[in-house]
Amino acid sequence: MMMKRLWTLILLGLAAGLPVAMAAEPLTVEDAWIREAPPGAPMLAGYLTLSNHSDEPRALVRADSPAFGMVELHRTVLEDGMARMVPQKRIQIPAGGQTQLKPGDYHLMLMKPQKPLKAGDSAALTLYFEDGSELTVEAEVRRVGMGDMPHGHSHGDETHHH
Repeated sequence: MMMKRLWTLILLGLAAGLPVAMAAEPLTVEDAWIREAPPGAPMLAGYLTLSNHSDEPRALVRADSPAFGMVELHRTVLEDGMARMVPQKRIQIPAGGQTQLKPGDYHLMLMKPQKPLKAGDSAALTLYFEDGSELTVEAEVRRVGMGDMPHGHSHGDETHHH
């Protein structure tokens, strides 16, 4: 008799624990990185993947970093064959979906670096969402060869670009 009651309590406890865990992490960030820029560059670009685990659309509305004087949300848009950076007020993350900030698309414009950042360094980025939540992630600085520009995901073969 005792065993059965214990199992019921354990199962109830597990069931009660699940929604709490889900609600706490509606958004997660993977693969946050910053593209290495030449020394003295006034701005760097940051990229990451946002996953929305909730059934409500979410939106990134602001970001900041102690490593930079200013951070803006941007999107690269092609107009008449020219790439233009368009500041974004918000970047939507669909319910149950993902939004990638990647080269040639949405990205974080990291302005006024406080110190030169080179490959292997990292910087903290705090992301602020429309619902008032925020997430802080460490973004690693990576060197990207010119051949990898818009959509190369080849992290391994960067030796032949130099």
